[in-house]
Amino acid sequence: MKKFYQELDNYIENLEDKKNDYKVLSFIVDELGYLPDETLNYIAKKMDIFPFSLESTIKFYPKLQKARTKNYVQICIGRNCIQSGLKEKLAKLKAEVDFPIEERHCLGRCGKGSVLKINEEYYSYKTLEELEKLLSNLK
Repeated sequence: MKKFYQELDNYIENLEDKKNDYKVLSFIVDELGYLPDETLNYIAKKMDIFPFSLESTIKFYPKLQKARTKNYVQICIGRNCIQSGLKEKLAKLKAEVDFPIEERHCLGRCGKGSVLKINEEYYSYKTLEELEKLLSNLK
């Protein structure tokens, strides 16, 4: 990780606009695949900006929102995928996990049964218990 921070420092130093947090955050996502809290704190200090300013930038750009955590989950709640009790199970799971679970009305895999997408991988599940097991393995 030390090498990464050296690369990050070099990247920031070579920016024309040293306060361009979007470019720096995009660099981190491209290199690490997500935005760790410790790295956000590091660049806030390095760039002399407030951490809440970084969070505002992250919330504005969908690419950065999805990368806020190591795991980003989208679950289909469309007519073909939704199961009885799914909404209640999702409410419970959202409170237990430390990554976002986004409810989507279609993930384009209607013929595969109940579907969720973890990062860029699609998974099918038959029962709510199977769904819970898939998500609990991400913790």
